[in-house]
Amino acid sequence: MPGTNWDIFHGGTAIKLLDDTACTDLVQRLLTLSDSWQERHTLNDQIHSFHTLGAATYLDTDETYGPVAAAANPLLRDSFGDLLDHVGNAIAERTGHPTQLSEDLALPGFHIFRGDQRAPPGLMYGGTIHVDRPHDRHKFPFIIEGTLSLTLPIRIPACGAGMFHWTDVPAAMMTGPKAPYTMPPELRDWYDTHKQFIGYTAGAMVLHDGLTVHQLANPGRTQDDEYRISLQGHGVLGDGAWHLFF
Repeated sequence: MPGTNWDIFHGGTAIKLLDDTACTDLVQRLLTLSDSWQERHTLNDQIHSFHTLGAATYLDTDETYGPVAAAANPLLRDSFGDLLDHVGNAIAERTGHPTQLSEDLALPGFHIFRGDQRAPPGLMYGGTIHVDRPHDRHKFPFIIEGTLSLTLPIRIPACGAGMFHWTDVPAAMMTGPKAPYTMPPELRDWYDTHKQFIGYTAGAMVLHDGLTVHQLANPGRTQDDEYRISLQGHGVLGDGAWHLFF
């Protein structure tokens, strides 16, 4: 297994990749491609408008993943190939292993959340509490030696953005519902009182191995004209290199 000194949950730090001008340029590029976004609805309590540009293992079914990836991958390469190269080089420098984009799977893509002042802060409306195991749904021609998840925020609401995370979660806490609104009150209260927060900075990439329990944080009330936008992806380490996908 690779070292974890790059993992934000194990002493790692965010990697500053983009200045404000570069982030604004990427957001404008993305907004011009809104006709190619995929509308997503993942939870019954979802309030925020949520779209992706690109396929995502945890969102798409076996039937939709391939077609969405086939349509979006060329667009991501053509419009954001420079960003994907920059991200890959930064991961290689930080982890000590080269990177390559998966030839067969979806490329890292964008999550686009529209602000919604109706949603209060806290665990509710923040998505599921989970670990990342997208590699379990795919086959790779090598032994997986490590895993990686990446988030590169490029637009953050005024109230902030980040992840809630938990350490030393009792096994019993991971066997029940993963969405806070479906949890028994005592389970939801445990997660609420034990949560820790890592904040995001626009242009600074966060890496972790995906295996720390975490949740997309909803730290404050967003305004309707705001966006929360990030590049998201995963990686598996095999044959000496990270293979990046989403």
